[in-house]
Amino acid sequence: MENKLQIELWNGRAGASWVRHNTLLETLLRGPGLRCLDQLDLRSVSHALDIGCGCGNQTLSLAERLSTDARVTGVDVSEPMLALARDAVDHLGSDLCPIDFVCKDASQPVFPAHHFDAVYSRFGVMFFDDPTEAFTQIRAAMKPASPLAFICWQAPQKNPFFSAPMQAALTVLPAPTAPAAGAPGPFAFADDNRVNQILTDAGFSSIEITALNERLSVGAGAPFDELFSELIEIGPASALIAESDPSLKESAKAAVAKALRGFYDEESGMSFEANFWLVTARA
Repeated sequence: MENKLQIELWNGRAGASWVRHNTLLETLLRGPGLRCLDQLDLRSVSHALDIGCGCGNQTLSLAERLSTDARVTGVDVSEPMLALARDAVDHLGSDLCPIDFVCKDASQPVFPAHHFDAVYSRFGVMFFDDPTEAFTQIRAAMKPASPLAFICWQAPQKNPFFSAPMQAALTVLPAPTAPAAGAPGPFAFADDNRVNQILTDAGFSSIEITALNERLSVGAGAPFDELFSELIEIGPASALIAESDPSLKESAKAAVAKALRGFYDEESGMSFEANFWLVTARA
């Protein structure tokens, strides 16, 4: 089965962690997600697709920009995250267009041909085993000339939200095996030239890739310990610590806490410089 490891991950530890910390993560990631949505012309869209919709926060933001006559489909492989998304929609009124959530692998031919007239993703397309084939399937599900917009991370060294905790943890823990360049994960699309080639090979046109620099902030006025208790459970460093020798866990956490204090201010909370790629194309 394609993407088997990612499906297992997002239905296990990673999906459960995201659900637990959904509020914090949404606070951090909402801004760049909205900047990506701004790239889509949605005036005549009747059916939009949100790939890697997760807990549905960005799907709701997409629906808010459409007429009530339109429809949005959110697709993700994670049942725990989709359960939270469906619950959020169930508690909404009828002011938004209809929203459906489906637990499917978007890299597979799961949608009819020429079905969607806009496709969006916020950090949801970097996890495909075969990204060229995945985007070929995505393009096949889009109406001709319809727009695609997604946002993805640049390299980890340009994103201290990831790199600072990991570097601190590695002062205590042995380094894991480095993933191959372009392996499925948050930084699979860090190389913008590779992204351009993938989309070109998948049949997209009018490809534009723009650098976006933002500041991710969370927890204004919150105590450091409160924020740290959540951040230590998020990201690659959390996975490394969780799988480490039990005798080293507390030392590793202490090292991460010391590093994160450099990004903390009592008034503004935790704040990180962040760098992304904004990607647009046409089917």
